[in-house]
Amino acid sequence: MDSAALTDQQQTGSSLKNKESNTRLGGRFGAWLDRRIPPGQRITLSQRNVFIFPTRSGFTFGGLLVILILGAINYQNSLVHGVAFLLGSIFVVTILYTFRNLSGLSLELAQSGNGFVDEDVEFAVRVTRPKGKGREGIQIGWPDGFKQWVEVYDREASVVKLYVRADRRGWLKPGRLLVETYFPLGLLRAWTWVDIEARALVYPKPIFQSIPATQSSRHRDEGELIDPLGSDDFVDIREYEPGDRIKNIIWRSYARSDELVVKRYASYLEPRLWFDFEDLAGDTEEKLSRLTGLALQATRAEREFGVRLPDRTIDPGVGETHLDQVLRELALFGIHDR
Repeated sequence: MDSAALTDQQQTGSSLKNKESNTRLGGRFGAWLDRRIPPGQRITLSQRNVFIFPTRSGFTFGGLLVILILGAINYQNSLVHGVAFLLGSIFVVTILYTFRNLSGLSLELAQSGNGFVDEDVEFAVRVTRPKGKGREGIQIGWPDGFKQWVEVYDREASVVKLYVRADRRGWLKPGRLLVETYFPLGLLRAWTWVDIEARALVYPKPIFQSIPATQSSRHRDEGELIDPLGSDDFVDIREYEPGDRIKNIIWRSYARSDELVVKRYASYLEPRLWFDFEDLAGDTEEKLSRLTGLALQATRAEREFGVRLPDRTIDPGVGETHLDQVLRELALFGIHDR
């Protein structure tokens, strides 16, 4: 392992162990990782992609070992020699066990969920061990999420759920996953950064408002027939009733039969809802958030609805499948990576 990469990894303080910054994976170190550990849907750990280095306790242990050896040489004490060699052997064996705890493990993305902006998005990662003894004391997690313990002792595979905060709509790509262990004595840390090509779709944060009133249809063969005042769509003739408009009376018929009849007008009410991007207030992101809220409300009310966006129109539909299609289009609006 080259010195530049090794220096980047010598952060053993407890605060850096709990959460590491994404900036450490950028620049030269990120490019080096891409060459050393290429992204893949399933990655198996080996000596090529697992790094190991003493912890603070390990350095303390090593310093004590050096003091014991110097004391044994200075005083020619066989017992101290024996203790020093015993502790040195334990340290060497610990190196092998710490590395073995990660070596052979396979990691892959089992499932990724969807979510809205400012929510935690769930990722399910499957960790599989090779046949033989189990592995324990392993932690995995993304820099912007919480780490989880992995135990694959009794079973050959374990699925771990990880959560990452979504800060904007579109594709959420958490990047490289940190896998680390301090097993068995905490004297050494073995770790790696793997990219299992995880991504999840993040929808705009919904803004809820009242659903707009139903609109009248332009076609007579669509919608539900109603009889509103002021409609210009002639339907039939009926007898005059008190309160009818005088201008609707057919005076020619009255002159012939002395019976007052009026023209009946009607229009057709469009039962489907249309949500138009241009009709909403706010900037682009606020409009997308309002469309998201309207789509959720219409689905809960089991209403059929369609969406008009500047670059496409989503035909009216109803149900969860239609909602998923609408939310996907809203999440990827203006994004080329679809």
